[in-house]
Amino acid sequence: MAAHKTYFPNLDGLRFIAASLVIASHVHSGKLMLGMPAPGDPHHWTVLGHLGVMLFFSLSGFLITYLILEEEHKFGRIHVRYFEVRRILRIWPLYFLMVALSLFVIPRFSLLEVPDLPAIGQMSDPWGKLVLYVLFLPTLVHLIFSKVFYAMHLWSIGTEEHFYLIWPFLLRLFKRFRWQLMVGIFFSYAVIYRVLHTSLAADLPGIHLINPYWENFNIDVMAVGGLCAWLLFKRSPILKVLLDRRLCILVLIVVVFCMATGTQTAIMGYRTYSMLFGLLVLNLAANPWLGKVLEHPILRYLGRISYGLYIYHMVAVMATLNLAVHMGITSDLVTYPVVFALTIAMSALSYKYFESYFLRLKGRYRPHTLPSTPAKT
Repeated sequence: MAAHKTYFPNLDGLRFIAASLVIASHVHSGKLMLGMPAPGDPHHWTVLGHLGVMLFFSLSGFLITYLILEEEHKFGRIHVRYFEVRRILRIWPLYFLMVALSLFVIPRFSLLEVPDLPAIGQMSDPWGKLVLYVLFLPTLVHLIFSKVFYAMHLWSIGTEEHFYLIWPFLLRLFKRFRWQLMVGIFFSYAVIYRVLHTSLAADLPGIHLINPYWENFNIDVMAVGGLCAWLLFKRSPILKVLLDRRLCILVLIVVVFCMATGTQTAIMGYRTYSMLFGLLVLNLAANPWLGKVLEHPILRYLGRISYGLYIYHMVAVMATLNLAVHMGITSDLVTYPVVFALTIAMSALSYKYFESYFLRLKGRYRPHTLPSTPAKT
């Protein structure tokens, strides 16, 4: 009998919100790229998109850590091989499909042309680029080779894959010091970041590649999510404070206000956002009253296909905007809804006819309990 897995239904809706932030940000930047009217501060929209990715990271850190802890509790150990295979079945098919399409297919279509980025450049050095994609290093592709526009957003998938690769081993290695591990990662990430940007590191071989990789790794954000999962799983006494309804409402108000206004200061930087996101995810998981609206069947479905929304959305963005330019349509009331509708349609089809095959295979790679033996009479 397969192990029962805890499910947090309102976190599906939060996934969709995270994906929507990224999509909206890229619609805005796409309009600027094509010379279309794009109201709003470009920096604000860029920050909003990056915060959407950070929200994804926080969710991943929370969910993966909670499920690993739950599995360990039920079966006495962390089944690393099963864990890694399940992640492969979820992530790899769509990731490598998009890599292949971006390298060999998409640049050939005039509807998907990108200004100042000719198709021949995107399709050059395909095998060298492919090596980096196989190693889940999309961040480095455009630093070593030419840009592959429709795969540039895959940097976050590379980050998550590297996190999935090391996280179960770290949790197993630091079994008695897990919360210390996560707190240590949060603070040491910033220290390493600063060291890499000092004159001491300026002459390190490959520093021009190490810096962008570390900047995008964001394991500190996922560690915050993981710490919140650990606190919830262990039923830590500190939850009485962290799950207080007044604090929960305050965190929600602060997050919504700061994101809506594009607040990013020395105080409200990405690391502060990561802590707020961790608290938000924790409260949504543990406080059913807070996330009722996110449990709507439509939002839950959109959350389930959110991986596809993230992977495919740039195709929908550029196809819609290129067509809008051709037709003389610039209104946000048209472009944004069409982009979202097209992205959802592509993702729904992909989920049903492509991803679902691999998702069904995940059940083969879960720890199983032994059926009880009937007593002999």
